[in-house]
Amino acid sequence: MDAMASAQQRAAAAEAAVRTSYIRRYGPVAWAHAATGGEGARTWHYWWHAHLIHALGEAEHHRPERGRRRLIGEVLRGVTVRTAGSWVTPFYDDIAWMALALAEVRPRGRARARIARILERAIDPGVGALPWRVGSALFNAPANGPAAMVLAPSRHRPRAEQLNRWMAATLEDPATGLIRDGIEEGAVRHELWTYNQGVAIGAALSLGDGDRAAAVVRAVDRWCSADDGLFPAAGGGDGGLFAGILARYLAVAARLLPHEDAARAAQLIRQNADALWAGARGGRFPADPRRAARDDGDDLDLSVQLGAWITLEADVEATRALTS
Repeated sequence: MDAMASAQQRAAAAEAAVRTSYIRRYGPVAWAHAATGGEGARTWHYWWHAHLIHALGEAEHHRPERGRRRLIGEVLRGVTVRTAGSWVTPFYDDIAWMALALAEVRPRGRARARIARILERAIDPGVGALPWRVGSALFNAPANGPAAMVLAPSRHRPRAEQLNRWMAATLEDPATGLIRDGIEEGAVRHELWTYNQGVAIGAALSLGDGDRAAAVVRAVDRWCSADDGLFPAAGGGDGGLFAGILARYLAVAARLLPHEDAARAAQLIRQNADALWAGARGGRFPADPRRAARDDGDDLDLSVQLGAWITLEADVEATRALTS
């Protein structure tokens, strides 16, 4: 079995597990439950649905299928129902992620354009960045990185460049080159999360700044080198998506960066994809790639299974980039 066939088959298996275990159809609409059991199993998460839609779009690029295209339409109608047609929340990070998902599946849709306008208007002129949510004093990477990617291909590109510069100047850790979480009331939040590295890579590449993206890829490689390239785990809940988001934008780096850095990005993805695959049990993936999947706890969360699927789709993309 060649590398591309193996990557495709693994991603297809992860997709099938999410679609079977979490997505429910209700007539012409569909949405995903937050977990397969326990308290809150039937909760609906806007942010998780943004990544579900994005992953469905990536899978459609990799393995076109009529049934999936129909499902994408049903999930989009589900978001319309759940948000009463507005497609937005008070959280700027959430709506930026949704706009990125819509760029994959409905790039000319009105909802995506509306979100871009909201994000551009919400940038704080005194800080030069986007707050986490309406009325917040937190300015963080998970809001500004995705917003930069949303604004980069629009008439608001100078604003995207501003956000990218702000992240580099304000959030980069001078000791490691990694991106810290954000600033709040003038104080830096020093936490290092995988998805913040991903959005820094993605934002830079969306603006053609390959040097900046490559620097973050190298910083991630150094960060993970002592643990065989495995990404730090962040548990369940929202954290279940963090590593998958990094893998997604490392795959973009594997496609756009010069050979050495592209290969470095692809290798990081493959190491994590291999570990997740080795830890899968009965169609379920582990929240931490260093262990096997379990039948309880974090591994029941949609976010964890979706994060693993995103990583395996990233492996498809990176393998294609290096073998084409």
